[in-house]
Formats: sequence, structure tokens, C-alpha cells
Amino acid sequence: MQKYDDNKNKSGMRVIFMIAQMMVLLVVYIFVYTSFKAVQYSIEKFDTNPVMYFPVLVAMVIFPVLLYKYRQMFNSGKMLVAAVWTMGLLL
Repeated sequence: MQKYDDNKNKSGMRVIFMIAQMMVLLVVYIFVYTSFKAVQYSIEKFDTNPVMYFPVLVAMVIFPVLLYKYRQMFNSGKMLVAAVWTMGLLL
């Protein structure tokens, strides 16, 4: 008779959560790249200030940091809260 092992479920959920985080990061970086190109076009066409790159660069740095914090939260046992915050990044 085989005994129930909850560690298999936890490791499986960890893998699913990591895949979800990679997908969120991919979507965010698609938007960051599009924003970067839009700012570049705006600078070339309308002579706007290069400071407009700042919000794009901030987003590029902040999102991986947030995802890392949410992964720590997930690994500490707050799985549902971490999943909600991760999916909330797309809103």
C-alpha cells in the first residue's frame, strides 16, 4: 500500500508557479520592449526628452524583483497569496 506524500504536490505546484511567473515575466517584457520602442520613436520623431526612458527602465528592474519576492512568499507557505499577487501584476 502506498502512503500519501504531500511533498509531491508541493513540488508540482512549485513548478506550475515558476512556469506562471515566467509567462508573466514574458508578457511584461513584451510590454516593456514595446514601450521602449515607442519612446525611441517619440524621441526621434517629436524630439522628446530622453528622460522618458526612465519609467521603462524602472519597470524593467522592478518586475523581476517583485516576482522574486512573490516566489519567496510562495516557498514560505503563502501559496495562494503569492499566486494572486503574481497574477495581479498583469492588471
